[in-house]
Amino acid sequence: MKRTALTILTLCLALSGVFAGGKQASGKTTVVFWNGYTGPDRPVLEQIVDEYNKSQDTVTIQMEIMPWDTLFQKLMPAFIAGNGPDLIAMGATRFPEYAQANRLEALDSHLSGSTKLSASNLVPGLMGAGVYQGKRYGMPMSFAAMVMYYNKTMFKEAGLDPENPPKTLVELQAAWDKLIKKDSNGQVSQYAQAIGVKSTVPMVPVFMWMYGADVLVNGKSALNSPAAASAFTTLANAFKAGLSPQGLTGQEADNLFAAGKAAIEFNGPWALNGFRNAGIDLGVAEVPAGPVARKTWGGDSMLMINKDSKAKEAAWAFIEYWNSQEVQRKWALEVGFPPTRTDMSQDSALLNGNPDIRHFLNSASYAEIFLVGEPKAGRIDEEVLVPLFESVFRGQVTPQAGLADAERKLNALMAE
Repeated sequence: MKRTALTILTLCLALSGVFAGGKQASGKTTVVFWNGYTGPDRPVLEQIVDEYNKSQDTVTIQMEIMPWDTLFQKLMPAFIAGNGPDLIAMGATRFPEYAQANRLEALDSHLSGSTKLSASNLVPGLMGAGVYQGKRYGMPMSFAAMVMYYNKTMFKEAGLDPENPPKTLVELQAAWDKLIKKDSNGQVSQYAQAIGVKSTVPMVPVFMWMYGADVLVNGKSALNSPAAASAFTTLANAFKAGLSPQGLTGQEADNLFAAGKAAIEFNGPWALNGFRNAGIDLGVAEVPAGPVARKTWGGDSMLMINKDSKAKEAAWAFIEYWNSQEVQRKWALEVGFPPTRTDMSQDSALLNGNPDIRHFLNSASYAEIFLVGEPKAGRIDEEVLVPLFESVFRGQVTPQAGLADAERKLNALMAE
């Protein structure tokens, strides 16, 4: 029994050393940083952290990278045990549940006292997304915006100017009519646009925003509105005409476009290199403006500090470093994501090094974070929106009936 207890105590102390940050014997403050950047962007992130650690002698960033689902499985138990990381990256829609549980540091005083960062120089959508119930808990880590990718060869074959892509929804709809191809049996052989309706970034909500519609307003459903009905009618008619296959996941939409079977797709910066590597004669443009508003999806990840961290100031210092022009230029050039700063839209090194990035930079001013600050965002998407999209776009119900039913479900969910 004594040996077992000693073993458990030793293990707990070891785990405490792994997770807990703070002042070390070397005199440097260790900041334990959890994130899920396991993809092609990982080497660049590791290089930036390594350069930061070597650039000064007061802070060491100890990074632990793991799949996102693993991170979220471990994070709350680590917080409860008092061994949570000092610094955490997570999606803009995920942090409210941790702020609600009082696990995150409010960053308002850090930002107001900073001589290196100003809210006016950072992407408005991400800055807005970092606020929950009037307090700031998140700062930008990575910004992404949705743009329009299109196949220039298909545009030429359809008699469209590949250097002058659609700039409005009306122009986009006219292009759809020319880009759909059908065989002698009436089967679609080339889709105009691949639109994902599930397991994807918010493609359908972008069309809703174009018409001035939204999902939630002041915590209540806004689905059953004339604006939403107009957006859903436009898309339902397009699906019926063969615009896109019905029921696509985001990955299936990507695959369709990459295989040269769809002429257009809305997607983020992560798709750029994959589409080019697939041999697509790729065009990139901003998402067309709608009849009421010009909007696109924006988001990605935020940086948060553990409320119980012993290394808060050191963690904040890295947040300042990460959002500096120098680091954001490197991140943008080597990973392809636009910078988190709005004061780099005319950065010549950035624009010369990655000409496509201007479309993402231009989108930053009107990009919207989907279901920002809503702890139930995941459930809303899975339980209300995806069934709504599927039923309306498959023609099982009218847009008006589908939206009315979805509004009842959403309000019931919000009332729980």
